[in-house]
Amino acid sequence: MAQYLIEFRFQSKRIRSYIKGIIHELNKKFRVGKRKHIPHITLIGPIVTNNEKRLVSDFAKICSQTKLMKFKGKGFGTFDNNKVVFVNIVPDEKFNEFRIKLSQKLKEYCKLPAHNKRKEKEKFGYHSTLAMKLNANEFNSIKNYIKNKPAPDFTQRVMRVTLLKGGRILREYDFLQRRLLNRKQSLNKNITRRSKTLLKRFIQGNKQKSKVKPIIRKKEILSKIKSWLGLK
Repeated sequence: MAQYLIEFRFQSKRIRSYIKGIIHELNKKFRVGKRKHIPHITLIGPIVTNNEKRLVSDFAKICSQTKLMKFKGKGFGTFDNNKVVFVNIVPDEKFNEFRIKLSQKLKEYCKLPAHNKRKEKEKFGYHSTLAMKLNANEFNSIKNYIKNKPAPDFTQRVMRVTLLKGGRILREYDFLQRRLLNRKQSLNKNITRRSKTLLKRFIQGNKQKSKVKPIIRKKEILSKIKSWLGLK
């Protein structure tokens, strides 16, 4: 049976370059890891199933029912038992609920790792890997090295979530354009540019709303004071 993964791939050029830069730095200094690495957050997988059609359908359906999500990158972290070094990820509630909903649905007919079924954010351990498959000396050296580096601190909106088959994009859901993309569409620069434009408009719209709200509240308070004083 084929194996699949569901993951978030960093779309922000700034954050993607930042994470790739740290990975390259660790690879060069400690001679570990792969040369080519796509910064990502694994949400579910590896998934084993012989029902690809249903997998794609459920992935698309649950994505279409989900509003725009976000998360924070907050500091470095390690899995001491597995000797993994990573950027710690703190998802918002919608992001965590999305992952839970997907795993609950897929476990009906897919084979999933045990940790995928955990509902608590902390127990699932959201992360973006920087180095893995390390021996004890490599792990301890990198662990001590990152303690002296400035800790990651960023926020990212989830523009897309990717369904992979054998490490290649099978489908990708775009939360801004509200559509399921095939591999060719997901790699299309014009489609991606459109999504990034929509994301910028969304963020700018939220900033404008946050500026307007205090003004509205101030007018409401003045209106109430005038009413109490019997003034028009």
